[in-house]
Amino acid sequence: MEETGPHRRINGFDALIDEIRARLLPALVAKWGIEVGSDLCSDVEEYAWEHHAKVTRMENPLGYLYRVAQSKSRSHVRWMKRTTFPSRFPDIVHEDPALHDTLQMLAVLTDDQRVCVMLVHAFGWTYAEVAELLGVTRVVVNHNVHRGLARLRSETLQDPLLSPSRNTTALENPT
Repeated sequence: MEETGPHRRINGFDALIDEIRARLLPALVAKWGIEVGSDLCSDVEEYAWEHHAKVTRMENPLGYLYRVAQSKSRSHVRWMKRTTFPSRFPDIVHEDPALHDTLQMLAVLTDDQRVCVMLVHAFGWTYAEVAELLGVTRVVVNHNVHRGLARLRSETLQDPLLSPSRNTTALENPT
């Protein structure tokens, strides 16, 4: 019988790496940006390999590895003077104005708000899964999602280029 939900048991190192890439990488990119988040994921995979006997036996290995990434992020950000979110956007982002605008809007959120909003609304995680990964309660996740969405709404309404009202002429003249 396979376990589901936030307390899934991960059997084997290959399964652990698959979980890191599928579930932890989005959280790392949401918090630290594409460049730093991807590098942190590589560092976490290396750490998982070095400590695979211990990590694969844990009840919440992704939560533990998320904290490992937090520790490793200090050297990436502080000593290498690298920017975090929004880090340098890939060229494809500049070809898609909507994607570029979305990433710019997400940059106004705090790191915790951005991670919670993206994991819940972009990747479809439950509040319980996000809470377990981040090592916080569901109330904290709920607070970050609520505040993050409220801030995105207020930023959208304040910026005339991002406001939904900019397309009113198309709605008024449906020819």
